[in-house]
Amino acid sequence: MSRETWVYPDVGEPYLKGSRRPAPAEWGYASIMPDLPDFQSPIDGKWYSGRAGMREHNVRHDVVPTADCEGLPTTRPTYHNSKEDLASRKERLIHEVNQRWKE
Repeated sequence: MSRETWVYPDVGEPYLKGSRRPAPAEWGYASIMPDLPDFQSPIDGKWYSGRAGMREHNVRHDVVPTADCEGLPTTRPTYHNSKEDLASRKERLIHEVNQRWKE
């Protein structure tokens, strides 16, 4: 008669020691991601295919995919589109044009 040893984890179902632990239901199922489509580099014009091609392109040109930059702060200047700002800019431009026209 052989002995069996069971493992009782804090979370999940007990399982036989040495067997594969069952995955909790909240883990869901394995997902399969398709490969990336072929793309033409805007830097050198060459065609690259799949994730391996994307990695090669990034290393060769020392760039990062745009999707990896999501959530980072932007370095673009912020423009305020309030009516007061537009009105003051319009007046300043009119004044500058009139000054140049007089010269």
